[in-house]
Amino acid sequence: MPPRWLDRDRRDQPAPIYLHIGGPSTGTTYLQRLMAANRDVLAKDGYLLPGRSWRDVVLATHDALSTPQETDLTRAADGRWHRLAEEMVAHRGKATVLSMEFLCWAKPQAAERILASLDGADVHVVLTVRDTQAVLRSQWQTNCRNGAEVPLRRLIWGLRQTVERGDGTPTTRPERMIDRAMGVPRMIDTWVPLVGAERFHVVTVPLQSDDPDLLWKRFASVVGINAGRCRERAVESNASLGLPSSELMRLLNIELGPVTRTDYLRTMKSLLARDILGERAAEERKVTLNRPGRNHSARWNERVRAAIETSGVDLVGSLDDLPTEKVGKSVTAQLDTPTDEELLLAAAWARRGLDEAITSLEARIAAFREEHGYGDEPVLPTDGSSDDDPDSEDDGGEQDDDGPDDDPEDEGLDRRGLLERQLSDRAPEVGLALTAIAEQVRVAMPLGAELAALRARAAAEAATRAG
Repeated sequence: MPPRWLDRDRRDQPAPIYLHIGGPSTGTTYLQRLMAANRDVLAKDGYLLPGRSWRDVVLATHDALSTPQETDLTRAADGRWHRLAEEMVAHRGKATVLSMEFLCWAKPQAAERILASLDGADVHVVLTVRDTQAVLRSQWQTNCRNGAEVPLRRLIWGLRQTVERGDGTPTTRPERMIDRAMGVPRMIDTWVPLVGAERFHVVTVPLQSDDPDLLWKRFASVVGINAGRCRERAVESNASLGLPSSELMRLLNIELGPVTRTDYLRTMKSLLARDILGERAAEERKVTLNRPGRNHSARWNERVRAAIETSGVDLVGSLDDLPTEKVGKSVTAQLDTPTDEELLLAAAWARRGLDEAITSLEARIAAFREEHGYGDEPVLPTDGSSDDDPDSEDDGGEQDDDGPDDDPEDEGLDRRGLLERQLSDRAPEVGLALTAIAEQVRVAMPLGAELAALRARAAAEAATRAG
């Protein structure tokens, strides 16, 4: 006997599909983890969260967006979206919910391909929107732990250019970073012609609320989920780094130079940023904006509000969550930067943590080899596709792969010259600390890759035996 919620007339039709496309830093991690924690309850109520794991969804989305630039992640992603789309179209129930903030990057051609792969389903698009000032602060520190090298002042400059240029195409890296994370008018223009205004839902992130679950309640109301049924609380959302650790990661990205995306995610993002520097986030000053940053944010909120109102999309929440008031001279025009002492304290913490991590990785590799009888034989590294590697997560942060910053001050400088210029007003000890940390990272990266490869080999052997 079919569940009571399954209408007889819908048994041969795909359930409605809700694509939550982001944007980044708008409560996406909170919503994703809350739904994952209540997966069983949602399944009983007829809701599908597609994909075997979060990494599966990440790789599938990389596959769906499929840029010409090939990386280790795009190679690992090949074919994943097709399998995910088949799972979504095959679901018969109340609805399917796919939440992945990379989707907000989609250009019209990619959005068309995504919808074509879901042919036959009633597809809705959900976009969570937050005050630009909060997104800008969050995105800068997120980008720093995802490989970006752009200073906060340049990201603010990129926002100003975006506000002033109107609807032109972004031409510099800071402008592209703003457009990908905060280009709400572009996102509306991309998806509304494909799904219709009535199927495009904008959910605003509460600016202030006594109800910590108000965003979840707004989101759930769009999809038709009974918010009160999901009682399991998710583990904490992404912990934001403080100002000193964010700047340390940014400078270290320049010092380290290009590395494979999988190695970066495993060692720099997950180990150094999340596990080591993340532990001291509460002790550090937060990232703040100066007067220009706050006023450019208010101006962009005006643009976003106008795009929402004129498009006729479904609004859940309030445009008051996107404030447009400018600030005066009570807010300083000077941008807050970390002191040398703050950077050196963060660097010392990073070095201690990496020393301990390297010792731990070596011990774990030795124990794993002994347990599985692998001895000292070499193990080929994985391609980044292993779902058994818990440290290779990606949360949708900007990848710093779009060419130079376009800062006129950097013209003609190589990577070393760029770092020297940015450290010219710093104590020499800061540069020495960056070099020392980079050397530790270069030791930790192959160890992390070896452990991941050993896990993948053991999992493959176990699967063969089981089959």
